[in-house]
Amino acid sequence: MQEKYSIGEVAAMLEVSTRTLRFYDEKGLVKPAYIEENGYRFYEKEQIRQIELIIYLKELGFSLKQIKLLIQDERGGQSLDLLLEQQYRKNKQKINELNKRQKQIENLQKINFLPATLTNISDITNIMRKEKNLTALRSRLLVWGGLLTLFEIAGIGTAVYLYQMKMTTILVIEVVALIAIVFATAWGLSRYYYEQVEYVCPNCGDVFIPSFLTFNFSPHTPKFRKLTCPKCGKKLYCLEICRD
Repeated sequence: MQEKYSIGEVAAMLEVSTRTLRFYDEKGLVKPAYIEENGYRFYEKEQIRQIELIIYLKELGFSLKQIKLLIQDERGGQSLDLLLEQQYRKNKQKINELNKRQKQIENLQKINFLPATLTNISDITNIMRKEKNLTALRSRLLVWGGLLTLFEIAGIGTAVYLYQMKMTTILVIEVVALIAIVFATAWGLSRYYYEQVEYVCPNCGDVFIPSFLTFNFSPHTPKFRKLTCPKCGKKLYCLEICRD
């Protein structure tokens, strides 16, 4: 004779409420092995294993509707594989969305460390808009930088070929042209980026634009650049934002 467990014992064993077990019964997910005349519910090992499976699948993000279909499906393993694949994609999408939100919160937290910022820039929405524009700007520059790198590699490959072929005159012209194009493009990208950004002083909240020379030679992080505020004269790491 199999061991039987009351609904209270099963609830304690699986760390769920008796209300949850009754709900599973009502929804046709797992019914007790038998119910006595006085209404007491009793479960056996088979039902407990089913409840454990339901709890596990719920933790993975499956809905009760999906779990019920899986339990009632005769194909079992095949259905589980399909549902796991669907849930994996769904969970991955949620993770990506949460990571994006976390990144936005982190950016906002960094901005909130600058109390003066909020008094000079209209509102948080405006700040986040500029932050989003800055991210898009950096993405474009990353693409252009990648293309420039490919151009450099192609130029170096051509130079090696010309050297091996002992085409000295053409090699010199090619190298000089390559250096000129790379420097001109790098300068152009730097100038373009400079003309798209401005800085917020963390001390007084003044929004300002440094000189191009200062912009290029100042120490910086991905979010801040060490600059001297023209208003308060403090040299601090100033928040980088997009211009309107």
